[in-house]
Amino acid sequence: MSGPNQRYHDRIAPRYDDVYADDPYWDLYHDISWRALKPHLPSDQSHPVLDVGCGTGLYGLRLAKSRFKVCFSDLSARMLDVAARKAEEQFPKAQHRFVQADITDLAPFTTAEFSMVVGQGDPLSFASDWRKALRSVHRVLRPNGVAVLSVDSRFGGCQPFVTRKDYDGLQRFLRSGDSEWLADRREERFPLHAFTPDELREGFKRAGFSVLSLIGKTVFAERNQAAVLEDATLRAQVLRLEEEWNGTEFGLARAHHLQVAARKAAE
Repeated sequence: MSGPNQRYHDRIAPRYDDVYADDPYWDLYHDISWRALKPHLPSDQSHPVLDVGCGTGLYGLRLAKSRFKVCFSDLSARMLDVAARKAEEQFPKAQHRFVQADITDLAPFTTAEFSMVVGQGDPLSFASDWRKALRSVHRVLRPNGVAVLSVDSRFGGCQPFVTRKDYDGLQRFLRSGDSEWLADRREERFPLHAFTPDELREGFKRAGFSVLSLIGKTVFAERNQAAVLEDATLRAQVLRLEEEWNGTEFGLARAHHLQVAARKAAE
């Protein structure tokens, strides 16, 4: 039986892309994410890469455009349906895989199957057990393989508590990082974990990774800045500032999301 996480994402899958379409903020956000991911792409394209928590396939399709063999994986079967349809439209002759799986249990995949694992829809934050999820990602990566995952930031998640004047809740959240995805339907709400930079670094280290980079996104760009981000000159200025500051402690503290790249040790 599906849980609230799966039910929520199954329901919103047909209109998920519409939420982010033609939005200059999210265009910049995805641009920043991809530009930070690109330096870690494998040089050898003969081994497949895994897009875990792929959603409707935004990053997996970018990987496919870069001529990688991509396996799209998600907890939601309907998200996978959308991703598969888009892949067929864009790459009709390619043979990409689409596998329903939970990030905490990537049992459909063999050990050391992938040269890279990408998880940009915050699947680690949505995992029922994020430590188990990291071990699962580690297992399916080849030695020297790289994982690039995006998560919710604990510092960036404080504002809703402040707005509600819920300072007891804020204190609990700051201590634990545990919250809830506030779906409109109560039966679709599920646990969410927001990370501090130190917790993220330590978690990857304990799972057998060495952290290569850690950035915050976004640092200066705001969701209500459409007029600014539609101006090519101003957008370029914001992007330069983001990339100058998003790896600093200041940038990590301001951001609503964190993106970590980490390498599995060679055997």
